[in-house]
Order: sequence, then structure tokens, then C-alpha cells
Amino acid sequence: MKSEILGVVFGIIVFFLFQLFAPFPFGLVLGIFFAGFIIWYTLKHTIRSKDSLTNYRRIDPINEDERKQNDEALRILEKKYIEEKISKKEYIKRKKEFEEIEYNPRKCKKCGCQDFEFVEKERDKSESTSNGNYKCRNCGIVES
Repeated sequence: MKSEILGVVFGIIVFFLFQLFAPFPFGLVLGIFFAGFIIWYTLKHTIRSKDSLTNYRRIDPINEDERKQNDEALRILEKKYIEEKISKKEYIKRKKEFEEIEYNPRKCKKCGCQDFEFVEKERDKSESTSNGNYKCRNCGIVES
């Protein structure tokens, strides 16, 4: 929110600076153009906080805040179903994804631990879907 306000203020300042230093038609046109671009860029590229509801749910919640974030995402999913914005089939599918991840966490096939880290793999030009695997921090086994 602060960055959006700063972007708008900076855009207005740039607009008035162009008005002061450039002759009439050029200062007006360039001022509007650059001020509009600065405001557009600021609004388009704002950084949201980690716990923002607009972020996607966490696949592997690590702490209580991330679990609360997942609960809030599930509540929003239920609200969309109640408001009939999504179909029953889609609601059941997405809810099942939540339950599988929350209650059946990923476990290592060799040592049984649940401590994984995401490891990116080199991408081929033909590959477009997955761009990494999970590596067990205990034994080092890589799983997809």
C-alpha cells in the first residue's frame, strides 16, 4: 500500500517537473506519458506480504502462520462455492487437494523423514511443466 501511494506521488511530481521545464505542448504530453507509466508500473509491480490472502496457498506449511494462511484459503474456497462462483465438481477437487497435502505430508521413501528442500533442475526446451524436484535433507534422495 505504501509503495502504491509513493508511486502515485512520484508520478505527480514527475508530471509537474515536465510542466516546469518543457514548453507547453511537449511538457504536457511527456508529463502525462511518464506520470502514467510510473503509476501503471507501481500498481502492476507492488510487492505483497508473505501472509497476504492474494498469494497462493503454501504446499508445505512450515509454521503456524502458514497453516493459518492455508485455512484462510480453504475458507475462501468454501465461500466461492457458496456464492456459486465455482461448480461443485471443482470445489470437491480443490478441497481434496487441500486435504491430501495437509493430512498426508510428503515422506521420504528411504528414511521416512518429512524434511525436504526444493531443488531446481536444468530445463530442456521441450520441458514446460515441472522445473524441480524435492530432495530429502536427511538422506539426500531426490523425489519428484
